[in-house]
Amino acid sequence: MGSPEHKNELEIVKIQGELRLLNGKLDTIKSNDLRHIQDSIDTINKILWAVGLVVLGQLGIAVKVALWG
Repeated sequence: MGSPEHKNELEIVKIQGELRLLNGKLDTIKSNDLRHIQDSIDTINKILWAVGLVVLGQLGIAVKVALWG
C-alpha cells in the first residue's frame, strides 16, 4: 500500500483533471451554446417586431375605414 501522502497526491491530480474537464465544458457552453441561444432570441425579437408592425398597420387601416369609409 502507498503512503497517505501518495494517496493525497493522486487525489489532487484526479481533482485537477476533473477541474480541467469542467473548465473546458464551461468554455464550450460560454462560447458555443450561449451564442446559439442569443441568435435564437434575436430571431424571435425580429419576428415579434415584424408581427407588431403588421398589427399596427392593420389597426391603422381599420381606423381609416371606420372614420372615412
